[in-house]
Amino acid sequence: MKKRNLIGFGGLFILLPLISGCQNNSKSTFTITWKNYDGTVLETDNEVKKGAMPSYDGATPVKNSDASNLYYHTGWDPEVVEVKKDMVYTAQFASKSLSGLSEDPDGYEDVLPEKMSEGAIFHAFCWKFKDITNNLESIAAAGFKSVQTSPVQEPKGGGSSWWSYYQPVSFTVANNSGLGTKQDLIDLCTRAHELGVNVIADIVFNHLANVNDDTLESDGTPVVSPEVKNFEPYIYEHRNDASNPTFHHNKNASGSGAITQYYAYGALPDLNTGNEYVQERSLALLKECIDIGIDGFRFDAAKHIETPDDPDYPSDFWVNTLMAAKTYYKNKNNKDLFAYGEVLGEPGGNRKIEAYTKYMAVTDDGYIGKINTLSANKVAEANYTKDTDAANIVTWAESHDTYTTDKSHQTKQRLMKNYAVLASRSESRPLFLARPDDAFAVGKVADYTFEDEGVAALNHFHNRFVHVNDNMSSQGKTFINQKQDGNTVGAVIVNYDKNSSMVSVKLDKFASGIYYNQVDGSEVKVVDGYLTADSGEDGIIVLTKSKNDLLPRLDISSRGGSFAGSLDIQVSYKHALEATYSINGSAPQALTNNSKITIGDVVDDNNQVTLAIHLANGDKVVDREYVYSKIELIPGYFNVVNINPAYFTDYELYMWSWNPGKWSKDYTVQDDVVLVDTTNITVGFLFAIFPKGYTISNPNVWDSHCLKQTGDIKGATLQAGFYDASDF
Repeated sequence: MKKRNLIGFGGLFILLPLISGCQNNSKSTFTITWKNYDGTVLETDNEVKKGAMPSYDGATPVKNSDASNLYYHTGWDPEVVEVKKDMVYTAQFASKSLSGLSEDPDGYEDVLPEKMSEGAIFHAFCWKFKDITNNLESIAAAGFKSVQTSPVQEPKGGGSSWWSYYQPVSFTVANNSGLGTKQDLIDLCTRAHELGVNVIADIVFNHLANVNDDTLESDGTPVVSPEVKNFEPYIYEHRNDASNPTFHHNKNASGSGAITQYYAYGALPDLNTGNEYVQERSLALLKECIDIGIDGFRFDAAKHIETPDDPDYPSDFWVNTLMAAKTYYKNKNNKDLFAYGEVLGEPGGNRKIEAYTKYMAVTDDGYIGKINTLSANKVAEANYTKDTDAANIVTWAESHDTYTTDKSHQTKQRLMKNYAVLASRSESRPLFLARPDDAFAVGKVADYTFEDEGVAALNHFHNRFVHVNDNMSSQGKTFINQKQDGNTVGAVIVNYDKNSSMVSVKLDKFASGIYYNQVDGSEVKVVDGYLTADSGEDGIIVLTKSKNDLLPRLDISSRGGSFAGSLDIQVSYKHALEATYSINGSAPQALTNNSKITIGDVVDDNNQVTLAIHLANGDKVVDREYVYSKIELIPGYFNVVNINPAYFTDYELYMWSWNPGKWSKDYTVQDDVVLVDTTNITVGFLFAIFPKGYTISNPNVWDSHCLKQTGDIKGATLQAGFYDASDF
């Protein structure tokens, strides 16, 4: 029976037939709805034009496996046709029986590669050498073959700011900087070698420190910092020679010289790297590093140093320094020295990248821009931006430069996805940055993401399959890189679907069987290549047939340092069947997950508390020890403790406060503790030392003659009532 409309006119009602479809025939666009088998809306496409072929652009529909069957998507019901009206399409699935699958682990144990050129790099950006040493077991367990330090030369102003390490004043390893002593670096190398880890030193050869950004020579080139005279007197004395000076004075150079003769970034004095004496000092630094145990180098601003192939201003700098150092290292250690150079973008100046890859690997900073997307297809199609073999490339998800200059940073999930793609690639070396704190403080470990299970799983995958060809593809919103080495297979799977952690894909290299997600240890059943699995909060699956106990993961709110009164320490852990803690060597006590440990009541003879934590998961064990120093505050003031007493007698100690900016000596000293009345300080302050007898002429502007400064004392530190100046 056809539907009719009932229309009334003053009490008289007339039945009129309702003409079905009349309204729809006038529409030019329609709504297409895509649903999963259970009615969940997967995607809604509005205003799809009449006659167009609709397309589903979401993640591959998933139907979770049950005890008997694995399900995989086969298409849509009804069959997808040209748009004529509003339509609802429902995902259809076929099944594969899970019967007959059994565990058959391959027995592989994660190991670090023999060659440092084959492994991932951990950049311990602005970490103290001692802190790197204390974390080496975790770094090795996370699968990093190499750890990279900040520049090891004498930094400008003693090295209180991260950028000062990229303005060195010497061609020697610093005896004592904000990173620690030379002996600390030696100890780091010794312990690293015991664990099979190599140490890469960041080196700055392109330039030395300036006075400031505004002080220029008559020819417009930056003025060299007088600090250089204290460490490199010859280089300083001959900086402006008319013939063959130790610094370039060619600001208007053209061609390749526009890149190698004048360093425009930060107005820094550009070393004349073609000068024989500069080359001698550069090689001396590399040899000094090698002698104390350094195994590799990262060269800052490498593309700004010419090669013998430069068309306009060639020199033999790299031949007489790096290549000579490689020979020296080979003779000393009977293995190859690793080196890579910072080459951002193209070399420029009508030069090719092979001019540098003859001597070192190079950074590919452009690749991350291609894969930092939510399109699995774009990620799978992306390739390196440097025109060279992958074996010549170092990649990163973020670098210290991008992190310190970007206004916003990747979320942890986006970071992990990007790093997963990098670590899955063959031959190249992924670098993982230890993020600094918001103030970019020197000597402070602020980020322990490197201990994440996903990072370890990805690094171990990279180490295992580093020489196995990539097989990258995408399925829906899922990126896949499969590896096959004979009968051994593995895959990194990255899920870019923001709405679900479940993925359903087909791996054509995988035979039916039970595999294991190395991120969380879960079983993943594969039938004829089909699998359905949970990619977790980071959207990553690392799939192999290795079945190993996961390394326990410890999260702790404070990892040592100073405190006043008492200190509450929050502790949580994962993947641990056994967990205990002890204080100052007392009998171990059971450690409950997500618990609080309060210290301060009991201290040792040095007024310290040592907290030891033990976690075990089968044969995987984590033992950590943290030392806390209890201090007694002088009431009524902000206390600056553990400051070097020589700063009171051998230097001028000034305080710089903000809002407004002002230099002063508005402090008192009691028992070597600096006391500050913070009643009128609204933002914060810092301390700096100047040469003995120096007087600041203008207290309202920053004075660049300071030799060394503390970190910023503000925010939570200001509220805490004290600042530990041990690193100052």
